[in-house]
Amino acid sequence: MNTSIKRRLALGAAAATTVGAVAALVAGFTFGLFSATESSGANTFTAGTVTVGAGSPASVTCTISNMVPGDSSSGAATGSKSDSPCTYNVKYTGSASAWLGVDVAVSNGSTVLYDGTASGLQLYLKDGSTSYVTGTTFAPQGGGSASLPTGTTSNLLVSTSPAATGTAVNFSLDYALPIAAGNGYQSGATTVTLTFHAVQSGNNALPGTCAAGQQCNAGSGFAWS
Repeated sequence: MNTSIKRRLALGAAAATTVGAVAALVAGFTFGLFSATESSGANTFTAGTVTVGAGSPASVTCTISNMVPGDSSSGAATGSKSDSPCTYNVKYTGSASAWLGVDVAVSNGSTVLYDGTASGLQLYLKDGSTSYVTGTTFAPQGGGSASLPTGTTSNLLVSTSPAATGTAVNFSLDYALPIAAGNGYQSGATTVTLTFHAVQSGNNALPGTCAAGQQCNAGSGFAWS
């Protein structure tokens, strides 16, 4: 088999701004209370913030060249396990407690490497003991297993406990190209982009069907923005 199979995984986070707040990584929104002055004295109310920061740099690109069938990173389920995973360390920097979520976007180059089959690229996204993507599947809201599509899979919940200021989350993205991959994957390329976001947890209760590592969509009085 020709050993010129190559692919690149790009791991990044979308940058955005909220009203009155700018950071390397910013998501969700800023909210607060009205301020007022009464004759008995000044009453000052300070708005809370909901921001996600990852430090510097704001994005990380993981490049694996000359990958051949049987190659994989250390945390993959199969393969050589001789390569290093892509890592991304996220820190919550807002002042108000918040729910954290991650969106996973998968795209291919002109030659497809990730096709959702057992012979194409396999992906493993996890945060400690919590798994978000396993091989070619993710967990939809309520549990079970669904095929991870090309495109964006949104609102994978990081934890059912609200994040406090300074909460750090360490993600790793492992990968494997099965030994059964054929010549059709030569020169294939796949890009995986992670986008982290946050929303206030106060007065914004999670639905009972949401669990860490699973999709948790807006509804039943819960909103991401």
